[in-house]
This record gives sequence, C-alpha cells and structure tokens, in this order.
Amino acid sequence: MSLTGLDDVLRDAASVRVVEIDWYGEVVVDLSRTEDLDRLRSAMRIGSLPGYVCACRGQVRFEFSDVRGEPLTEVVAHHGVSLAWRWDSGHGELADGVELLRWLAEHGLPGPGLSWQERPERLAWIAAMPPALEEMADDLVGHWEMADDSRHVIEARKRLQGLDSVTRVLQLLAWLAAGTGKPPYEDVPGLILRETPIAEIITALQDPDADERHDAAAARLLLAGNSRIRQRLDVARLPGPLRVRIREAARGYELPQWAERLLLNA
Repeated sequence: MSLTGLDDVLRDAASVRVVEIDWYGEVVVDLSRTEDLDRLRSAMRIGSLPGYVCACRGQVRFEFSDVRGEPLTEVVAHHGVSLAWRWDSGHGELADGVELLRWLAEHGLPGPGLSWQERPERLAWIAAMPPALEEMADDLVGHWEMADDSRHVIEARKRLQGLDSVTRVLQLLAWLAAGTGKPPYEDVPGLILRETPIAEIITALQDPDADERHDAAAARLLLAGNSRIRQRLDVARLPGPLRVRIREAARGYELPQWAERLLLNA
C-alpha cells in the first residue's frame, strides 16, 4: 500500500478514540470539522515505508470511526516515530513525529511525549511514598506486577515495621490515594494494608491528622475489588460517623450491593 494509503482512509473519519496503551489515558476527539481532521492527518503523514516492524505493542492506539459511528480503521503509534497499520511492508515512519506528539499533548495526552520516568502520575506517586521506602522507589515503580509474597512488598513491609500503627496506616493510605489506580505497581500500598487489622485502620482514620485523602483511599481499600479478605465485616465494624465519611468518599464508585446496604445503614 502507498505512502498516502492511510491518509486516504482518514478522509472519511468523523471521530477518533485515542488510548494510551500502558498508561490508560483516553480521549475521544470530534473530527467532524475539516480543520481538526486535516491537522491530525497532517500529524500522521507518512514519510517512508522502511520495511520494519517494532517489537513492542506501541504506546498509543487510534480508533477511527466514520460519520455513522462505525469503526473505520485502527492505527498504533510507536515511540513517536512510526505507525503500525495495514502496510504490507511493516510500519510507516512518520514524516514529523513531533507534530503527532504535539497533537496528543494538545488533546490531553502529554504522556507519549514523556519518558516513563517523567510521567506526572508516576512522580506524584513517588512523592507520596512513605519516607522509609524512598530508597526503594526505582525497584517498586519498575515492576509492573506485584503480589503479597513478592520480595519488594515483603521488604517494604519490613521497612515500615518501625513506625507506630497510626503513622504507618496514614502514610500508606496517603500513598494509595496518590495513585491513579491503573498501573499495577500502584497496588503496593494496598497489598501492605491488606492484612492490617481493621481496628488499626479505624484508629488511624479517627486520628486528627486524617483527611479526605485518607478517606478516599480507605473507600478504595474497603469497597473496591477484593482487596481484603473480610471486606463486609470490615465495613460493618466502621463506627457510624466514619462510615458516613467513607460513604461520601465513595461517591462516584460503582459499589457492590452489599457495600451500598452496609453504608446506607450508617
């Protein structure tokens, strides 16, 4: 297929859903205005078909739809350098990769133009890390899969043992709240808190230093997914005023029916 093959197809695009593959960012852009579509077509202009295929799965996926909302075509951007599409010879190299990165940043996805070390969400998560774990930052962030028995989680638990329970729980909750809930390594504070007795969590949340961050993290910990073995019993043990706080912090969450029932009894 020719250098202009993708451009020819994109002439019929009316909208595009743009998804960051590893970082879970997502936007939907209306391309019904000619100037908006022309800008993106220009940013995706192919300069050459060198005949190679990048081994990674790419960083950004563009899902184009036509005026009827029907799928039109899908394109994956690799490293701001090339696009994976339907070319027989492999990837197409962008004529100007910076132009595409600039378009993404203008539409709310600056991440592909940053190294993963520069990602603002990564930096915020590291900044919220308990001081006792700061030396472990690279080890923790560099691992995309964590489990209760992983050596990094075990080591993190050991380093926090010297803290009193209120300080430890509040630091972990603040750290949990700083995450986006998307990259798997952000599970670390939840994994450490998973076996923390609910009595210690309640005491920490009743401390004068507890604030909305801690409530939000507690709501995620106690209500979302299967982060604790005895979630229903844990929520049932929350004192009435604290249960009200957790209920407020959970607004916007899609909660299981059992959690809604328990929280409504506050």
